[in-house]
Amino acid sequence: MTTDTRLLKAVQIATHKLSETGDFNLLLKEVLKICTDAVGASGGTIYLHEPQHSRLVFQHVLPEDVEHRLPSKDMADDFGTAGRAFQTRQTQIRVFPEKPESERNPFEKATGIVVRNMVATPLMIEGTDPIGVVQLLNKSEGDFTDSDAAVLDIIANVATMAFLNSKLTEESNRASTLLGMGKVSHDIGNLAASLYATVSFAEFSLDQLQSAINSVPTPEPVVEASEMLPTLVEDMKTSVDRIVGYSRLISDMSAGKSLRPNFQPIDLSGIIQKSAAFFETDARSKRIRMVYEMEAVGPCLCDELFILRIVQNLVGNAVKAVAETIPDELVLDPEDQDQAAPPLGEVRISYKRTNEHHLLEVKDTGPGMTPETAARILGGNARSQWNKTGGSGWGMKIVRELATSLDGTMDIESDLGKGSLFRVQFPIRSSSEI
Repeated sequence: MTTDTRLLKAVQIATHKLSETGDFNLLLKEVLKICTDAVGASGGTIYLHEPQHSRLVFQHVLPEDVEHRLPSKDMADDFGTAGRAFQTRQTQIRVFPEKPESERNPFEKATGIVVRNMVATPLMIEGTDPIGVVQLLNKSEGDFTDSDAAVLDIIANVATMAFLNSKLTEESNRASTLLGMGKVSHDIGNLAASLYATVSFAEFSLDQLQSAINSVPTPEPVVEASEMLPTLVEDMKTSVDRIVGYSRLISDMSAGKSLRPNFQPIDLSGIIQKSAAFFETDARSKRIRMVYEMEAVGPCLCDELFILRIVQNLVGNAVKAVAETIPDELVLDPEDQDQAAPPLGEVRISYKRTNEHHLLEVKDTGPGMTPETAARILGGNARSQWNKTGGSGWGMKIVRELATSLDGTMDIESDLGKGSLFRVQFPIRSSSEI
């Protein structure tokens, strides 16, 4: 996999995680896993900085079974390779020569892991102080490279955006939160936009490759593989477009600009189901069934990005709401492949078209809410009320703003103990109206 492809994949994965509000502790764990997978490390550790004590505070380690054997966890923020990365604000790569068993350090003696090489990356956005460090060990093939550092830098940037967003929602007022999101979204949009040139070059290279393959006898497996590549490039272009588009959308909202939908013919029911499907794995692990009631209506004029964000915010919140009603001891382990346990809750996503409107509904079997809470959500003044997950409340505000920009409305029907139904309705458009 090329460096640019890994960069794009890192943006896709990390940005998808960023779109989900929730427990930042779980997000940190996911960030560490994304980092290890992205550069082929055998494991690593993620730390957050504690300024008042000048410490890097341990959060997670991979493999997880190493944790109980660690001789120490927290460290001074200027200690070792992780401390050097934190202090210099630059990724550090180290390679260690072979040494006899008698010269192994306390970590190696306690865990049985002999460190061959190491890379440490500060969690930060350019121009800001680091919030922590990701430190990885023992690349599976060879040593860590500058290409690995570039991949880790972009994951760290996106992860830091998630952290700053989480902290802002806890410590700042809502206006400050949105401004912070806008600034960081702008940075991410610029990072993603820089990949356009790489994708364009890939298209050119593929054309040359296809011409060469067509001009000489070529084994069938090579031909089949080459025929798949243009589709992969198109998928990458679509992903970059969505990342850049959503970053600009949030930046515009933070700056108080009017949102302007880009109306294009799209398969609306297909987009809705595809957007909701992002949450199926998480829902299944929580023993939540997702049900789809999609009316196939053919191409509709709408903004695909707006629909993606509306659906993902509504469905993501519905899954969290239902999870509040399910005891922790009944939730499946995410690594457990046995998903045969019966569901304990449900999220139902439905779409249909009336004579004049598109109608999207997301109904859950969660704890429900009072009319006062529903009114605060519709007014854009509600924060997350769930105990198991956190959130700023901006997800519902974004849904409301996007629905309004489509000349639509958002409504809520809910009763305590009976679940909630979120309804988004917007008018059908003809080509003469845009």
